[in-house]
Amino acid sequence: MSGLYEFLSFGRELSFSSWGLFALAVFIVGFSKTGLPGVTIVSVPLTAMIFSPKISVGLMLPIYMMGDVISVWSYWRFAQWRYCFPYLLFVGLGVWSASFVAELVDDKTFGVVIGWTVTVLILLSAATDRMQKWGQKWRQPARAEAQVRDEKILQETREAREAGKSPAPATSVFFGLVSGLVSALANAAAPIMAIYMIMARLSKFQILGTTAVCSFFMNWIKVPLFLSLNMLSVETLKLDIVSIPMVVVGGLAGILFAKKLPQKAFKNLVLVVALAASVKLILS
Repeated sequence: MSGLYEFLSFGRELSFSSWGLFALAVFIVGFSKTGLPGVTIVSVPLTAMIFSPKISVGLMLPIYMMGDVISVWSYWRFAQWRYCFPYLLFVGLGVWSASFVAELVDDKTFGVVIGWTVTVLILLSAATDRMQKWGQKWRQPARAEAQVRDEKILQETREAREAGKSPAPATSVFFGLVSGLVSALANAAAPIMAIYMIMARLSKFQILGTTAVCSFFMNWIKVPLFLSLNMLSVETLKLDIVSIPMVVVGGLAGILFAKKLPQKAFKNLVLVVALAASVKLILS
């Protein structure tokens, strides 16, 4: 036991409640990676309550990467690769630009800007879906039950075909830049990526698989920047190693959760979580 105490020299000053908050944050990361994309952002304020912002962001990156391994192992076969690599090219540019933006904008202002950006994207996504439903309703106000069923099948086929298309270049540029920037500065790109996947009209497991692959590469892209800024250290890595079991527990819980949750409820819950996270950024 004394050996573990010496190993965790970085965490000696932590109280029991602080260890509890850290364990909860780590569990949430594992759960989000395999069960509900976007919830990861909840771990950001939890760790900020224990450590300084710079230490917090650097400490959590390896934990996110451990969660990525679990999610990629579980869902890689569902990944829509066409939504990863155009997007990741601009993620890299966003990460690179983070070092410049950090000197110009304070944390509070940056959080408010990102919060409002996510909120607007969520509202646009919801409004688009609502307008499509209204258009279908007004075009054919009186339909037989069999006709409704046939149209539903056609709509699902149309959405599946739409989901199979490559994303528009402007979409990849915008979401890639913003995700890379937000992720490098605060590990808070989860709601941005969630909206990107929702707008792509992917299915539940396609969202989980594509998010897993994108997150895996995005977090590795951040490693050189974090090393150059001394945000990763031997001491924080020791704490990361000890947290592996909790990440695994969270990942297993997320897998069970995803299997039970219906597609529509999954999409709505992702949007609600992203909206709550954006409000949190605005208010904080």
